[in-house]
Amino acid sequence: MAHWLRDRGFVAYAVRGGLAALADEGHEPTPVPESEPAQPPAERVLAALRSPPFRRYSSGVLISMTGSWVEAAAYGYVVLLLGASATTLGLIGFLNTIPNLLFALPAGMLADRFDRRTLLLVFQSLSLGLAAVLALTWATDTLTVGLLAGLAVVGGTLGTLSFPPFQAMIATTVPSRDLESAVAINSLSLQIARFVGPAIAGFLLAAAGPTWVFGANAASFAVVIATLVTLPRSRPGKRIASEARGAVSALLRYVFGQRSLSAMFGLLLIAGLFAAPPVTFMVPALVRDNLDGGAGTLGAVFAVIGLGSLIGSLALLRLSNRPNKGEPLLFGLFVTGAALAAIGASTNIWLSLVLAFVGGLGGALFVGLSTVVAQAMSSDEIRARVLALWAAAFVGVLPFGALLTSGLTALIGPGGAVFVDGVAVLLGGILVLALRPQVAWLGCAALPESCVAALNPAAVAIEEQTSP
Repeated sequence: MAHWLRDRGFVAYAVRGGLAALADEGHEPTPVPESEPAQPPAERVLAALRSPPFRRYSSGVLISMTGSWVEAAAYGYVVLLLGASATTLGLIGFLNTIPNLLFALPAGMLADRFDRRTLLLVFQSLSLGLAAVLALTWATDTLTVGLLAGLAVVGGTLGTLSFPPFQAMIATTVPSRDLESAVAINSLSLQIARFVGPAIAGFLLAAAGPTWVFGANAASFAVVIATLVTLPRSRPGKRIASEARGAVSALLRYVFGQRSLSAMFGLLLIAGLFAAPPVTFMVPALVRDNLDGGAGTLGAVFAVIGLGSLIGSLALLRLSNRPNKGEPLLFGLFVTGAALAAIGASTNIWLSLVLAFVGGLGGALFVGLSTVVAQAMSSDEIRARVLALWAAAFVGVLPFGALLTSGLTALIGPGGAVFVDGVAVLLGGILVLALRPQVAWLGCAALPESCVAALNPAAVAIEEQTSP
């Protein structure tokens, strides 16, 4: 209760014994009603798996994301096979990610106004067709760099439109008490896909060629479409269905009305601009220029990043049930920034591998916990829009972060650029924490010093509302 008040601009105090104790009167705290016995930690962590719809949803997402990572891992290789340059590779990456900035919020409004399952069936069917076109054009030797660039825009747009309804669907597959467990398990599935997909891509490219890579992705979309058919519909209520004009303003009022949540979105912007671009675009250049390595070293770096992300997601399973998610979220951001700065300065392969593992772990904690918070702190009526804003703040600014990192690389080299990015993450995180210390209490039911207030509302004294 005290956290709720402080997060919205009030000054709230928790006094052991309540207001009577503050007035120096003898007063016994109101006894706390007995609640249901707490579940063992292991059961709380995996509670969402008790729900059959969530098990089907999670399995479908795991297969679909594995297929997407198979294609993503091979995409750059295909661009180079078509005779394009590294600059063209960066341009196609820009075209694939820019739809996140342009269409994320409209995608959230669609998901809050219409049945999310129906939207996903449409978008995933189109994605299946896109993967089939890629497979067919490669097999018939008609795929060109220009066509691939156009299909990258279409694929990025479909992925952007699918993200909010996919994430918001989680809440329809589990009871509300198991939502945080479900989001954490979903995050783990994404990291498993990220770890397994590139390995499958390498095998398919070596054994059968790009046609099989694109075909495998198409098959994964077929699986997720079959899974969606078995899930419950999630049509929004009449109030939301009729809300169109004020959808964005209502979203911004909701987010900026909570200091901790708005601060988290500030951290997401910092991560999207400075933390994600080095990992997404600069690893090959670091391996070549800083480590004097080749394909084997590049594969090792990507593998340990994936392993760190996987371990971080396993830790996320436990942290998702923690009332205060602000502290581990900040820890993940600062660890990622420090690892980036250090790996930018490193010229030792073994040290760089350790730093890549640490950075992958910290990044998984930050991204995973921010997703859990965005889901858990939102009502179903606005959840898809909040998740769309999450995508716009983090993934939507990635193309501009890539341009910034590329400009720094031209001036001071890849190592210097990644070092500057890491320092920017650290300084940005410190600035947000200084301006909005509420981010350290993100997701709390009560402040650490106000736990008694959460249990006994009589223990809260309110002074006056402060200016935002």
